[in-house]
Amino acid sequence: MIKNFILNIAIDDYENAAFPKLNNAVNDAKRLEKTLIKNYSFETISDSLFNKKATRKNIIESLNHLSSLTTENDNLIIHFAGHGSLHPKTKKGYWIPQDAENQISDFIPNSTVIDAISGIDAKHILLILDSCFSGSFLSQTRSNVELHYLKLNQNKSRWIITSGRNEKVSDGQPGIGSPFSIILNEFLEQNTTKTFSVSELATIVSKGTGNSAKQQPIFAHIEGVGHNDGQMIFNLTKEINPSLEVQSNFNKIVVPFESAKKIQKLGITQQSIFAYYKINDSIIVKAYDSKKDFICNAYTYEEITQYIPEHIEVDENTYVADLTSYSKLGKPEEGSFDYATVSFERTFIKDTPFMSICKCRGKMVAFSKTSDGKYRNLIRWGVNQAESAALMIIALIEENKIEIKTAGNKELR
Repeated sequence: MIKNFILNIAIDDYENAAFPKLNNAVNDAKRLEKTLIKNYSFETISDSLFNKKATRKNIIESLNHLSSLTTENDNLIIHFAGHGSLHPKTKKGYWIPQDAENQISDFIPNSTVIDAISGIDAKHILLILDSCFSGSFLSQTRSNVELHYLKLNQNKSRWIITSGRNEKVSDGQPGIGSPFSIILNEFLEQNTTKTFSVSELATIVSKGTGNSAKQQPIFAHIEGVGHNDGQMIFNLTKEINPSLEVQSNFNKIVVPFESAKKIQKLGITQQSIFAYYKINDSIIVKAYDSKKDFICNAYTYEEITQYIPEHIEVDENTYVADLTSYSKLGKPEEGSFDYATVSFERTFIKDTPFMSICKCRGKMVAFSKTSDGKYRNLIRWGVNQAESAALMIIALIEENKIEIKTAGNKELR
């Protein structure tokens, strides 16, 4: 009989003041645990280690006990959320337990975790790390396997999803969650696909987190501990209630609904990782999983900006803004040429703090005027980066600087 287990470790409060209090590690971990148990038939393999229970001794003992608690048919997730550290010279990574002093000898080396994993017979092991420098766990070897679920499930696997590279990562706003955990948990909670692989989960988490925070998750196999190109397969066991209104934080990182509809009408229809659906008379955004109830794509900043040209054509009659007025660009210096580019900035405007602006020679551009003589300046504000980019694309299309000919294809006029 196949069993699904999770070992859950999370720390907000550390004994030593050298490690600042975290806001969301334990709540994020509890949310993940609840979703896996309720929706995917997981169970805790031993008591979850939160805060004072997550001592160095308890963590190492729990890791070492896993080998006697699992069989060769089982699936195992090991989740750690808390502080991490990177040795400045060796670049080796560490988990920081709750009772650690500010010295490396009190930390838990990645090598200790790897040794524990190497002794576990479970068929599939997934390590989920939401901590600073979690990317130090990985070698440079990367894998990208796309096979049928039955084939993926046949061979052993040892995968890891980290919340970032060798970098500090965000703990997020208090009570809301870290950027990494928001995407991870919301996908698992809102997913309606009966079966998906760990690589599909990783794609969602990587793209979603990378577009909402200054960190980039990594997904790769763990070398030297029995990986054989398999993948853990998640099977949704919770009954789906189609009338359930889904609440989502994905709208913080995707083009808002009204702008997304405009983008689709303009001919940009390449499939996004997220989409808007109509469920129970409500419009919700979730990871794309089917065409049923689909309204339009919900592009992230990374996805939508591919339609903005790196160099936008200008000429001597293009208008540029001065301090109090506009003037024509004029001819470039001999031997050079001009072009406009789009840049993105964060402002202090409360409701629409994200700005995109099209500039040439460091000045804002206007390609035309309105019927009453006002300049159509190319500056757009949005509730997030994705919206400011989408609105800029709409403006560039209106100015005949981008022509969308086919789905997912851009062409300059």
